[in-house]
Amino acid sequence: MERYLLVYDADCGPCSKFQHAVDWLDRYNHLDYISLVRADELGLLNSIPRIQRHKSFHLISPEGKISSGANAIPNLLSLLPLGSFTATLVHVAPGASGLMNFVYSTFSRLHDVGSCSYKARH
Repeated sequence: MERYLLVYDADCGPCSKFQHAVDWLDRYNHLDYISLVRADELGLLNSIPRIQRHKSFHLISPEGKISSGANAIPNLLSLLPLGSFTATLVHVAPGASGLMNFVYSTFSRLHDVGSCSYKARH
């Protein structure tokens, strides 16, 4: 892999909107995108317990390191224009990490009320 890989739930409206927004902001093309289902089929998420895979988005570095959900946001921000400044603020500003976790958990509730779960296979 040469670029970061954003793994998201393509069957979820809010998750797809998130992916489209990130793609629009990714002016330097640091990211590729793949659905959770496809990433799972390819074994890219094997290090994450299956029950946790659909609870958030995942960011996979070119070296294969995976960060998920709120923990992935600083890494994701650093890939976007002016994002390194924002990511630095998240790490240094008192309470910024807690605020980011709160904001992410609030938005991730949209994911939980949608169709974002493993579908039963027939």
